[in-house]
Amino acid sequence: MGKLFFYSDQVVESSGNQRLDNILLDGKDTKNTKIGYIPSTEDREKAYFKTKAEYYRNYGIQDIMFFDLYSEFDLSKIDELLKCDIIHLSAGNPIEFRNAIKHRNMDKVLCDFYNQGGTFVGVSGGAVQLGKTTKLFQMFIEDSDEELEALQLVNFNFLPHYNRWNEDYKKDVHNYAKTTGTTIYAGNDGDGIIVEDNKIQMIGDIVVINGQK
Repeated sequence: MGKLFFYSDQVVESSGNQRLDNILLDGKDTKNTKIGYIPSTEDREKAYFKTKAEYYRNYGIQDIMFFDLYSEFDLSKIDELLKCDIIHLSAGNPIEFRNAIKHRNMDKVLCDFYNQGGTFVGVSGGAVQLGKTTKLFQMFIEDSDEELEALQLVNFNFLPHYNRWNEDYKKDVHNYAKTTGTTIYAGNDGDGIIVEDNKIQMIGDIVVINGQK
């Protein structure tokens, strides 16, 4: 299996993000590192892509491919995507992102990449895709009893931006964890977690929420 990096956010100014980045790129020849960027939403003007490409260029990475799930989806690019050293799942609406992955039948492709030793970077809504479900965000949708499964590369859910949520929502999250037995790792902006060989490394003040808390 590969390695998973869950970022709550990803900005140059964050010391926590820099720690995650340094671990991500440790031992890599960045001049020869290739990243496959998958946007969470339509990005025709490549505005979000350009911002993230510039972020990685700060570390010397120049080879960044854009793999679209929307109007520019190209099945022939899957082989190139699978040859990337890192696949980056961008921030954005987790439910929209999940539906796009399902619509393009990309679940097996992404899981195979991980199972064959690939590294994923998930940022915010992108990080949610690596976990069990998107249920924590489906709570905002009325009459949504369905639990939309994510890639399920780990047996927990990730909740980004924990510092931004109000207390009522946090109570709902705790109740969900208690009633379902689901473990949730919640990170403030600047925090994140790394999963490798079933071991979890926490960067920052990660809150672990489960049925016992």
